[in-house]
Amino acid sequence: MLFAGTGAYAQSVSFGDLLNLTSMTEAQSHDLLATAKGFKSGGSQTLNSKSYVQYTKVTKGTPDKTESVLIGTPVKSATGVITHEIIYNTAQATDLDNLLAQAKKSNLSLIFQGSDVSSNIYRFDNSLFRANLSLAFDKKSGNVDVQQK
Repeated sequence: MLFAGTGAYAQSVSFGDLLNLTSMTEAQSHDLLATAKGFKSGGSQTLNSKSYVQYTKVTKGTPDKTESVLIGTPVKSATGVITHEIIYNTAQATDLDNLLAQAKKSNLSLIFQGSDVSSNIYRFDNSLFRANLSLAFDKKSGNVDVQQK
């Protein structure tokens, strides 16, 4: 399991936290998100025919900041390891910029940088993880999708 140090980032979870969540048990994920990071469990959600457990955090301010983490149903990898897809969503430009900077400094390699009609897309990869960052052109929304191979 990969453990990355966290710094003083605007977002509640670091890129390293998202990588670590891919291999955590449900109890470990809950401890990290609800106990240590202040997220509230929001039950389950279905997205693109996949089931996720949702955690949400609203930080009061001007404007209020909302972050969410979706933890996918456990999947057994080819090597027998149980993994989860992790999706992080935020509408804060600074959070998105920080996560992109952390991803670029991580041990994952940037393998694709491009765009679609509404977003800049960054794909990172290494022997253990695959991460996709989608950042809206207006920087009013974005998400990070992380999977362990």
